[in-house]
Formats: sequence, C-alpha cells, structure tokens
Amino acid sequence: MTDLMGWLYDHYIHPQIENQPQDDADELHFAILESALMEAEKQDLEYVCRFYAVQGFRAGVKFGLALGKDLK
Repeated sequence: MTDLMGWLYDHYIHPQIENQPQDDADELHFAILESALMEAEKQDLEYVCRFYAVQGFRAGVKFGLALGKDLK
C-alpha cells in the first residue's frame, strides 16, 4: 500500500468505517470475533480489513471518475 493510501486509510477511511452505526447484532458479532481471535490473528484480520477497505475506496474513486465522464 502506498504512503498516500495508508494516510487516507488512517485519517479518512478508518474513521468513516468506525463511525457507522451498529445494531445489537452487529455488536454481538464483532464481540464474538474479538474474543475468539488470538493477538496475531487480530493483527492479520486488521491487515485484511485495511487491504479490502482501501481497495473498495479505490474502486469507488475509479467508478466515480468513470461515471462522471459518462454523465457529461
């Protein structure tokens, strides 16, 4: 991941994800996962989530640029 994407994840993408509302079922699933993983697995999960969040962000930017051109 580039330095720019790392910075974007830390300062924009991750805070946006963390601020999404969760219902009781969401919180339960996160708590179960958190308690079931060992520390190394939690780090691996964080890496995988970070990777997919950045890729999703990049796809959204590309889609938005392509859609903007098509709407002109």
